[in-house]
This record gives sequence, structure tokens and C-alpha cells, in this order.
Amino acid sequence: MPTPASATCPRHSSRTRASRSENESKARRSPLSSGSPGSSQQGVPRDVRTCYNVCGAEPASRAAFLFWPHATKENLPMHNKRVLVAMSGGVDSSVTAYLLKSQGYECVGATMRLTCPAPDPATGMSKVDRDIADAKAVAERLGIPHHVLDLQQTFDRNVIERFVTAYQEGLTPNPCIICNRHIKFGALLDAALDMGCDYIATGHYAKTSQASDGTWQLYRGEDPKKDQSYFLYSLTQERLAHTIFPLAGLDKERDVRRIAAEQGFTNAQKAESEDICFIPDGDYAGYIERRCGHAAAPGDIVWRDGSVVGRHNGALRYTIGQRKGLGVAMAHPVYVTGVDAANNTVHLGEAEDLTAAALTADEWIWSAPAERMEAELDAGGIRVGAKYRYRQKDQAATLTRGEDEQMLLTFDEPQRAIAPGQAVVIYRGDIVLGGGTVTAAIK
Repeated sequence: MPTPASATCPRHSSRTRASRSENESKARRSPLSSGSPGSSQQGVPRDVRTCYNVCGAEPASRAAFLFWPHATKENLPMHNKRVLVAMSGGVDSSVTAYLLKSQGYECVGATMRLTCPAPDPATGMSKVDRDIADAKAVAERLGIPHHVLDLQQTFDRNVIERFVTAYQEGLTPNPCIICNRHIKFGALLDAALDMGCDYIATGHYAKTSQASDGTWQLYRGEDPKKDQSYFLYSLTQERLAHTIFPLAGLDKERDVRRIAAEQGFTNAQKAESEDICFIPDGDYAGYIERRCGHAAAPGDIVWRDGSVVGRHNGALRYTIGQRKGLGVAMAHPVYVTGVDAANNTVHLGEAEDLTAAALTADEWIWSAPAERMEAELDAGGIRVGAKYRYRQKDQAATLTRGEDEQMLLTFDEPQRAIAPGQAVVIYRGDIVLGGGTVTAAIK
């Protein structure tokens, strides 16, 4: 079935291959798709808009035409491109697979086995096993192949061990960002290319666009409540060229769950997973202690003047900005202002002790074209909107080069509770420019 004449897709004009190097900036370069002038979103030109009421289609079939206005069964595009769909067993990735198959892609479902928890005595299945079963059921209903990829060792080495080490060093890591960088858009993307796939697709709420010069842009998702662009800043140009986010313009409750229900997916009303997948009970400290085989060492809790005001049972149980569960009785609210892992001390202070004018960051990755961004830095800095927490509103700031090859982000207004280890992501409007890992807050 031909693609409409006005909808030539730059994403499909040539096949590229993402770099497998750990350091994307030093990886071998792959040619980006050139294609026709204009930009595309998820393989659709800039002038194409989401259309729900098309050709009088029945509700159960509308999703097939979501990205193509005036579509009919005769002109629905056949892409002849192969996509590996990361199917977690949840509703988002299930609808992702459905939409891509409806748009003519050859889809291959894949579920990653990242951990091996004990089974539930009542069912004989672990949550991981249930998720795999749900993903397989959807794949069978769609008539697409489904694979289970055992990435436990890779996940343990690149995500869990990094997470544990960071907490032991007094940092506040974000394991979902680490996973996206090293697993979903690292090991899984490599597996997709090895399987002969052109792209990888996930159920993230974000979107991409290709400019007329062939470069890619990563945007926030249109639903601000579900936007996940903060977690995706590690997608370099090469990775963006191989990534599709079909849910970019959809609303979770209004669209995604409805489509899943209309298609008879058993996971249509499946609850979202809010916890870290390998720590379902949310007890980070307990998990780390069990993994290390011993309890965290107790130590001093120190007030801002250097006096000892209490004892803690493990510095890894504290993070900057924390107010509750401190283990000390004070006449007024006090906050964790620092975690000194080297000396095993936790520092407390007043609210004003949490404010900072700037931060430094390392492990910087550009999602926007790196050479262009580096040139802007050299020209005097980049004005950005920045956030160092997922739900935080953008904070006006200027990005410049710091010492020791770090980035320096100076805010227009003082910021509160910046914690080393957090991810800081910068935006220009709705476009993600890049991000890194906070190393220090500067007063």
C-alpha cells in the first residue's frame, strides 16, 4: 500500500546503524537519514497531525489511522521496515505494538528478563513471569513473534551495581535513567539491530522530529502529566535515528487504555509500576544491605555548627532535602544538607542551608547535535530551562563549561536541595538538549 505522495518520510529514506560504543561521542559515526525537506514526527511529516475522526472509521479501528489524516485502508502506509517493540507486559508497550503493526511495520516483540525474583506462593509466578506472560499474550493476539531476552547479567552490572555503589558513596542516583542509557537504548537496541530490525520502539511518552538538515530532535510528550523526556536525555543523534515513540501525542487514560480495551488486551487496566523494578517494596537501604550481606554501619548525625546531635543506622538511608525520619528530635523542622560517605556522617541544617546558586555535572550527553551545542558553549554559554528532578518545573539557567571537563549550570534564581547523583536535564522550549549527572551544588 503506497504512502500518500505528500508524506515522504525522511526516517525511512535510508537505514542507519547506531553505535555500540559506551561513549557515544567517540563512537563511529553512522549516516543519518536525509530524505525530503521538512521534519517528521515518529516517521510522519511535520504537516501531518493526529486525527481521530477519520473516514467514519469505527472506534475499534481508529487507532490504525492515528497518525495519518484522511487515511483509508487503501492508502494506509506500508513501511516495509522492521521494528523491535520493547514489550514490558504493560498497556503502553502493548498499544505501541498495535499502533506500529496497524501502520504497516513488521513488528517483533521482545521482553527483557532483567531480574529473577522469587515466585508468589499463591500463584507460583513472580511479577516478572506475569509481565512476560502478559506481553506474550498481546503478541499472540497481534500475530507477531515474541522473544524473551535474558539481560540479567547486563542489567546487574550496568544498573543495579551502579545504583548500589552510588548510594554507598552518598549520592542520589536515578536507576531508570541508567537503565535507559545502558539497557533499553543500549543492549536492547544492539539486539534489535543484530536481529535485522531498523528501529526500536517503546511506550515512552515523548516524541522525536527530524529537521530538514537530517538532524534529530527529542521533545517532551504532549501530555505534561506523562511526559518522560527527562529520562531519555541519553538518546544521542544516532540512537534517536533508530527510535520510535508511537504514544507521543496520546493521552494515557483517554486514548491508550481505550485502544487496549477495544483490542481485547487483558492488560488494558493493568496498574502502572511506580517503584524501581528491582526494589518493589521501595526499601532501598534494606535491599543494599541484603545485597552486600551486612548492615550499614552506624555513624554520627552532625548539626550545622559541627556538634553531634544524634546517631544514624546507615548514611545510605538519608538524602539531601530529607525532613522526616531523621532519628533526632529538634524544636523545629530541620533537613539533611549533606551525606558524607567517606566519614559516615549525615549533616543537618536549616531550610536556607539547602539553597544553591549553581551546580556542576559530569557524564554529559548531548541529545541535540553535539557539535552545534559545543559551538554554542564556546560562544559564551547556552540559555536553557533546566530540571534536576523529574516533576520539577523548568528553571531558567545558563550552561557554561566548568572545571575538570564538567558542565556548570548557573540558575537565575536560587535552587533548593540539589543532590549529587541526580540527573540534570536541559531544554530549549520543549526540545531536550542533553543532560548529565550532578556532582555538586554551588552556594
